[in-house]
Amino acid sequence: MCGIVGELRYGRSAAVEAFDFARLIDLMARRGPDDAGYWADDRCRLGFRRLAILDLSPAANQPMLADGRYALVYNGELYHFRELRAELERAGIPFRTSGDTEVVLRALIHWGRDALARFNGMFALGFYDAVRGSLLLARDPMGIKPLYVLESTEGLLFASQYDQLLAHPWSAGLAVSPGALAIYFRRGYVPAPYGLLERTAMLEPGGWLEATADGAIARGRYYAFPVYAEPDLRGEAAYEAVDAAVDAAVRRQMVSDVPLGAFLSGGIDSPLVAAKAARVADGNGTPRPTVFTIGNGNSPLDESADAAEYARRLALRHVVEQATADGALVWLDRVVEACSEPMADYSIFPTMLVACLARREVTVMLSGDGGDELFWGYAFRMAPVLALAESFRRPRWQRNAAHAVRALAGDDSRRNLRWPTIGDWYLTRHTWFPDQARAKVLPDLADLPDSWTPYRYDGWRQDETAQWLRWNELYSHLDRILLKVDRASMYHSLEVRVPLLDREVLDVAARVDWRSCLDVAADTGKLPLRRALERETGIQTGGKRGFGVPMDEWLRGPLRPVFEDVVLERGDLLGLPFDRPAMARLLADHVAGRANRTLPLWSILTLALWNEGYLRR
Repeated sequence: MCGIVGELRYGRSAAVEAFDFARLIDLMARRGPDDAGYWADDRCRLGFRRLAILDLSPAANQPMLADGRYALVYNGELYHFRELRAELERAGIPFRTSGDTEVVLRALIHWGRDALARFNGMFALGFYDAVRGSLLLARDPMGIKPLYVLESTEGLLFASQYDQLLAHPWSAGLAVSPGALAIYFRRGYVPAPYGLLERTAMLEPGGWLEATADGAIARGRYYAFPVYAEPDLRGEAAYEAVDAAVDAAVRRQMVSDVPLGAFLSGGIDSPLVAAKAARVADGNGTPRPTVFTIGNGNSPLDESADAAEYARRLALRHVVEQATADGALVWLDRVVEACSEPMADYSIFPTMLVACLARREVTVMLSGDGGDELFWGYAFRMAPVLALAESFRRPRWQRNAAHAVRALAGDDSRRNLRWPTIGDWYLTRHTWFPDQARAKVLPDLADLPDSWTPYRYDGWRQDETAQWLRWNELYSHLDRILLKVDRASMYHSLEVRVPLLDREVLDVAARVDWRSCLDVAADTGKLPLRRALERETGIQTGGKRGFGVPMDEWLRGPLRPVFEDVVLERGDLLGLPFDRPAMARLLADHVAGRANRTLPLWSILTLALWNEGYLRR
């Protein structure tokens, strides 16, 4: 796990050539404290920071060069690198290191861009061919590792962190993107393939971009999880296939030359991963992983007692630390520093805390992220949609009329039929800043860009809708979670691996019938993971209650004066004017308990703090 940065120039630029490229490498020092690397020719510059995980020798440092022609910077892990190495060796290709970086380099040389579809891992990479003058960028299938791009008329810049783009001369004068800002205020972050500033973007999960020194750029995707696939795994067969895939994924992802641990919540996914890791350790004769939990004291969100019960049953050493309101202001500056672009998911606070806790003892952690999205785990928002899905085959006027009749009779249970489409309904469920309040506070906010389509769905058949719901969660919810985990863990130089997003698990999940994962009547999802966990531990606890902090209370308490000072003393947000009295009423309503405005208030505050910490700087 590391940090990467690079530029490909289309011509000569005195300003760029005079720019101290080492600044961009230093900005990502927390991503890789073990080594810094730099390489350049007359068209390309590459930078690297290393967090040594596999092959700890200097021979595995980057940028890694080959054949006097190729250069690679690579952030991530390739979990089946030994199998790929053996295949390449059979083709007569020699190796000088024992880790995965050289396998990635040789695979790209040997197979070209086709190598990407062979990779099972998490990664962001830049691969330069000096003879062709070409630069290939790529990102792992589900976007576990970030990769940002700035396209200038003078060249192409890529980086692991958004602030690296801001520090480069090519970013000078770039305007804020109205479309990206519109997405941010609805979803709490800026997703791929957008960027908060014009001409910047995040490369899409499973995507690639290839640029040449003459300015030509080509794009594509080597992997995309299907919106719909005909299922062929149901019931017991589905449960067994998922269990076997998760078992194999955890086994692959425990290969490490440094200490490894696991996060542990009171839910389903991380306890399952921890249980599998314990079983693998027993089979290998290696120490069982230590597990780490952040508690919330007496908060309803606290899961530490359930996590402790899992740890006891699995005989795992359990390290717990409590989050307190006293730490809100202390951690606020660290959260802003860790997020080099605006991100309003305040569960980054406990994620930062647990990453800090784990890094005291280990360098690699296993996470349970991805289980909810892959196996219909968000039953509370999926089940109601599926229960009413087939009603959307009727014209909207008929649905509105039926709703009006029921409302007059005092029955409002089918009120969601009033939405034009299921996609519109689901976007509302995911919107952080409700339309009515947002229009008052930010009257000049742009409309959502036409190119942003993850919620554009007008189907109604239950089977198709179920699969669309999963696809939507994977590409419009999970990516924010992965960004949060990357920011929090890399701030502490900690690698986090995600076994439930292993390629084998993805492939099996695409074959599973949704009815074998989600019980609509019982409002319960992730049935295969629940079955696997019960097999490992003998129990299922009350379930995950969310990995968060009491941000609603923090905004009434220690963060209230911060909001008043950073937001209400201003007249705009990144140049976007806001209605100051409406903004003040938004805060006052929340403080008085008349309405819970946690999500819009935090999304506003974190954007203003980012503006002060990064954009103005």
